[in-house]
Amino acid sequence: MTPFVSHLLVLVLFSACCAAVGDTCGQTDNLPDPSTECCGLDQADDHREISGNAAINQFPWLALIEHNEGRITCTGVLISSRHVLTAAQCLYHAPKNVRLGEFNKTHIGPDCLNIKGKKVCNGGAITIPIGSVIAHPEFTRPNFHGHDIAIIKLAQRVPFNEFIRPICLPLSDITASPPDGFRLINAGWGSGPSSTQEDDVVKHYVELPYVPLKNCQNIYQSKLNELSSKIGDQHICAGGEKGLDSCRGDGGGPLMSEQNGRYTLEGIVSFGPVPCGREGVPSVYTRVYSYMPWIQSVTSS
Repeated sequence: MTPFVSHLLVLVLFSACCAAVGDTCGQTDNLPDPSTECCGLDQADDHREISGNAAINQFPWLALIEHNEGRITCTGVLISSRHVLTAAQCLYHAPKNVRLGEFNKTHIGPDCLNIKGKKVCNGGAITIPIGSVIAHPEFTRPNFHGHDIAIIKLAQRVPFNEFIRPICLPLSDITASPPDGFRLINAGWGSGPSSTQEDDVVKHYVELPYVPLKNCQNIYQSKLNELSSKIGDQHICAGGEKGLDSCRGDGGGPLMSEQNGRYTLEGIVSFGPVPCGREGVPSVYTRVYSYMPWIQSVTSS
């Protein structure tokens, strides 16, 4: 994911019910109800540029997936106190742990920022061992462009707080009637053609224009013919603006919609042009709504 313009990292007071999310929502394997305050909300300032560094308490559902010797190659998304959604291709790196509540991925211990002259810190990231992993049954490694979705079940439930909480899953298909000028958001720690070393280690985000599926297929047919047949109804496309894209290290991360401060997980980073951030070529994401019956079945078992 390719950051450009940093924005002011501001923390704001949240309502009492949301501040006490750990008490009101509890630890459960169940997917949170999107109509409640138990998913998709953060305590960050709602002002957001097109791209930039995230606030320390923004996108608290982001997860880093650790592999052998703590190496990080993928991102995930917390969807309940026990489950993380990611790309199935990420499972082939032998994931061992999931790191949650992170801001600066290279720093051990609490991360702190000076906000309007005041020092604000998180509690430091927590690392949870992975209990089990389940890839979609129709995913195949040689052709990872289809059904690229997997669920990680954590060895223990994680507590919810200001810096760790789940995102909402979709109740409807956002692609059925998207509003004019519809944009989606990708966030994580990935790198891109215009990112700096500092950008790569702190949590950041980028807004991307939604691209209808037929347009996306036509673009890939004309510019990346070898991938055009891989794009189908189980995908959602976004991007195509030069230098703005999900990128290396963002695999398995979220593509989100936002309405009235509530975020919904619409897609999972799957594949895109190389190099990323290519003008006129969007990236392709696994469309989460297509897999809701499977997600509900796996998380309830």
